[in-house]
Amino acid sequence: MPSSAQARFIILPMAVHFYLSPHLDDAVLSCGGLIASQVAGGEGVIVLTVCAGDPGPGPHSEFAQSLHARWGGGSSLIGDRRTEDRMACGRLGASVVHFDLPDAVYRQGPAGEALYPSEEAIFAAPHPFETVLVESLAVRLTGACPTNARVYCPSAIGGHVDHRLTRAAAERVGWGLWYYRDFPYAARGGTLPPDLPSPAGDEVVFPLSAEEVQAWAAAISEYPSQLSTFWPDVYTLYQELRAFHDRAGGIRLVGASGRASPVAGS
Repeated sequence: MPSSAQARFIILPMAVHFYLSPHLDDAVLSCGGLIASQVAGGEGVIVLTVCAGDPGPGPHSEFAQSLHARWGGGSSLIGDRRTEDRMACGRLGASVVHFDLPDAVYRQGPAGEALYPSEEAIFAAPHPFETVLVESLAVRLTGACPTNARVYCPSAIGGHVDHRLTRAAAERVGWGLWYYRDFPYAARGGTLPPDLPSPAGDEVVFPLSAEEVQAWAAAISEYPSQLSTFWPDVYTLYQELRAFHDRAGGIRLVGASGRASPVAGS
């Protein structure tokens, strides 16, 4: 197990924090309080969502259609979700970048077949057809990342295929990464898939103030299409977020060498 330390954020002029978010909510779900603190400290934050593109014309799988019904979206569902992401990140003071790769539930093989037609499929290893996707994503991430940015990457706790792909592409670039714990999966007993190693490096605990936790929950509430997937209401969300933070003593990050630390004393 990596060693843990409690520390506060280093105020460095013009530092840029670059968060990799598999979907239009993951970085805010997992690190919203830390983002709020970094912005309040005068630092720049960019949240890049990898799977933010519009789906193809269809037909979509029954699984994708069931998600549409749950999310309550209209004809521009993904456009609405991008708007939610801008609202959430804007509330925290972060900039956004949206790649055009569709969510796994929309991606298709060469014959038009759904690559991930079920919940079991999206929480499994990437489809062999998408092996080349990691390399192409790595090239795009390299071009999108500001020079000397501190890069934050999902650990892929819970094993969602898009979290796996985001992590694999970031690791392919060769950055020194800071790995965050994927919320809410990490709060609900989720683990890393057996084929993924635990992130290497030192673990640092970043304690948040009550106001920062509240700002975190408020930002998550800007994703109304997604709230019903995990919580019956905003108050229940806040309770789980508060408990997740307090059990860990803050937001836990595991950092590899090669990049500046987001926290002091690590």
